[in-house]
Amino acid sequence: MNTIQVKDSYKRVNQFMKEGGILLDNINDNKIVIVYKNYLISIGNKEFTISEKIRFIYLLERYLISIGKTFKTFSKENIYDYFEECSKLNWGLSCQDRNKYNIKIFFNWTYQNNLTKISGDMIIPKIVWHRNASIRTYYTKEEITKLLNVIDIRTKQGKEDYLIISLICYLGLRISDVINLKLSNIDFNNNSISIIQYKTDNLLILPLIDKVKYPLLDYLKNVRPNDSNLDYIFITDEKPYRHHIELKTHNYIIRNYLIESGIDINGRKHGFHSLRHSFSTSLLNENTSLYSISTILGHEDIRTTMSYLDINMSKLKELALEVPYVR
Repeated sequence: MNTIQVKDSYKRVNQFMKEGGILLDNINDNKIVIVYKNYLISIGNKEFTISEKIRFIYLLERYLISIGKTFKTFSKENIYDYFEECSKLNWGLSCQDRNKYNIKIFFNWTYQNNLTKISGDMIIPKIVWHRNASIRTYYTKEEITKLLNVIDIRTKQGKEDYLIISLICYLGLRISDVINLKLSNIDFNNNSISIIQYKTDNLLILPLIDKVKYPLLDYLKNVRPNDSNLDYIFITDEKPYRHHIELKTHNYIIRNYLIESGIDINGRKHGFHSLRHSFSTSLLNENTSLYSISTILGHEDIRTTMSYLDINMSKLKELALEVPYVR
């Protein structure tokens, strides 16, 4: 496996999700993954979740084909060798864990449907999750400013990138909610944004602050085609217009801008999620209450926010509201 194959996987899987057809090299393997995709849809998985699951399977099948194996002929040792190859990639431990987990549930499904002779449980009896294996990455306010300042907003691409990054840096939106943002979500009269979160299906209402409002107006006026009936804000710029969902996979733009701005990214994550974490960390450092941070991030459970911010009990005591004395 090599970096080129991994990068190509995003494009191939996105195309497969939209158009179907051939994704895997082996015809029988391809038939299996089509049925699996339909199964994931039937149990309520969302498109982005399905894309991630299919991508891991796609990378595995390419490896199996390279050693002369298929989903019908592989051995457990082949899968272990594949995981060893994956460990050499520039993936974090959590990504390595998701890779193993998604392959495990895939082969459990194929085994239950008599498509393979080996189940996921036979390959990986137990996964040890590395949830706290590394320090979460965040960038300071000064670094975020340098990041945004390096973007050339005189160009259409720069205006688009600036808006996407601003929505995450200043409002803490998930990239899935940014890309799915619609014109109907924006209330310019009351300066607010109301969305149903892609991940949780819960309503989230945030203020349309100037740092987001003006880049948004600039984008709508000078970049987004004005003759489209689509409600999505981010659409392709050529006819026939369509929702520009591929932007979700453009994590590399953050890395490019960080490097261009001279910010040290050595040992630090540099994707969209690192900016969302930077936003929440800045709120924490400003002594914003944990409940408020949880509400802004759109978390369903405040314990998720505690884990998300690596909050320990001493910090929790600092954030707790003082209980008034009552006689």
